[in-house]
Amino acid sequence: MLSGTIPYMVYWGLKLISHQYIVITAFLITCATSVCTGTSWGTAGVALMGVAAGLDVSLPATAGAVVSGAYFGDKLSPLPDSTNFAAIVAETDLYSHIRHLMYTTLPSFALAAGAYLFFGYTHLPSHAANLDKVDQIVTSIASLYHFNVILLVPPILVLWGAITKRPVIPVMLAASVLAIGIGVGLQGFTLQQGYISLIHGFNTSMFAAQGTEVTGLISDIPRLLDRGGMFSIMSTILLVLCAFSFAGALTLTWALTVIINWLLKAIRSVGPLIAATVAITLLVTGATSDGKLALLIPAELFRESYLRMGLGHQEPIANGGGRGYSD
Repeated sequence: MLSGTIPYMVYWGLKLISHQYIVITAFLITCATSVCTGTSWGTAGVALMGVAAGLDVSLPATAGAVVSGAYFGDKLSPLPDSTNFAAIVAETDLYSHIRHLMYTTLPSFALAAGAYLFFGYTHLPSHAANLDKVDQIVTSIASLYHFNVILLVPPILVLWGAITKRPVIPVMLAASVLAIGIGVGLQGFTLQQGYISLIHGFNTSMFAAQGTEVTGLISDIPRLLDRGGMFSIMSTILLVLCAFSFAGALTLTWALTVIINWLLKAIRSVGPLIAATVAITLLVTGATSDGKLALLIPAELFRESYLRMGLGHQEPIANGGGRGYSD
């Protein structure tokens, strides 16, 4: 947000958009932004919903496209916390995990894209689309940033790191430093504002500090831009810490062993083992309302059972961090 990368992508998406393609465009834009940012919710959904309302396009259909695109990136980007956490608890290489996710995510992507494209041709607005909303968002974004193709370098760096399977943390930090440099050098922000964005997240009030008028902006712009920062993921970090502490306590007290032995009495083959894994995952999700614990607890319960039944073999992890299970 500080460098203008995501606003630049949204800007061109809205410039090229038409009412007939708003739903499929919302899907593709959120796919791209979620892959580049590694977040399912920090995407361009707010602006796109405003555009859909201005174009008199179905809001439920647009919302479905936004959520679908956001979770596409949440699965296939090497940056999201859930993707990394799942690879950690399964003791597998991150990129091997993402490669296996493609078996279900890419067919879903193709089906969703086809459905949204078909929707655009069969559910046209009943009257002429109102382009004022689009013009307001595009004009507001363009007035705040100095747009240039250089703004695409940070996401290209992230994409290069994903394709070449580079370590995630160095690539992510390098892209962040590069984005801060672009924000300072091209957008006119200060280095202090860059550090604030890194820790607390970006805020449109930073434009006012450099002399840009922000009082007249439409409400969609602050909702789109004001986000990010390390503090925004502290709840996730705390949950991971508590989850691993909980799992460690269960392991050291042999509580997991007792639970596993009770569960495995009825499990004699692969099918019941997979069914039990799914059932326990649903149970933990329903009981805790949190996906992180639903990843951790079944992994701790059933890891050795899967290995005993030959559903995973050990191989060196690509980043050199010990050994892990390939499946």
